[in-house]
Amino acid sequence: MIRQHFKTGAMLAALLLLSSCAQGTVNAKRGGIIKNDAQLRREDVADYMTYLKLTKGAGPLDQDYILLSYRLIREMALDDLFKDRSERVKIALRDVLNYHPTAQVRPAIVHEAVEHELMNTESMWVVDGSIPYDYVLDVELGEIPIKNDDQAESKALSVMLLLFNVKGEQVGEWFGFLKQEKGGQSWF
Repeated sequence: MIRQHFKTGAMLAALLLLSSCAQGTVNAKRGGIIKNDAQLRREDVADYMTYLKLTKGAGPLDQDYILLSYRLIREMALDDLFKDRSERVKIALRDVLNYHPTAQVRPAIVHEAVEHELMNTESMWVVDGSIPYDYVLDVELGEIPIKNDDQAESKALSVMLLLFNVKGEQVGEWFGFLKQEKGGQSWF
């Protein structure tokens, strides 16, 4: 009788495990669960909207730059430089530089978030420099002027990813910006 209950419990546990795995796409090549672009965009929006509800500040904060950095990392991962590779490219994340004069940004937090997002791609692996790497990545945070847009504030926040090979030559650049709603707190 006890053996029968044990078998039933084990079968239920296995069924729950299989049903939870069915919610994501399994990448057999690396054994991880990979989310599609639509799922990732929905998560960004949900996290960002939660952030906006909890935050009263009008200026850009860490989360604003992190959101924009994530978008650029996705663009970077889809670049021809990283497509169709049999192994993950090793990248050393060198610097996160803040060129925004009034932003309340902690580059170390943005650095950790960027490193985490790079590791979540299928094509890149972040190393600390103690082992050989293929590329070095710099992240530059800043602001740019916005002209001819009556719906947005006069300045937008910007992120630039700069990729260098081991010889120090720039081999890639990705740039993006978020405008702020005129008189509001939301960024788009």
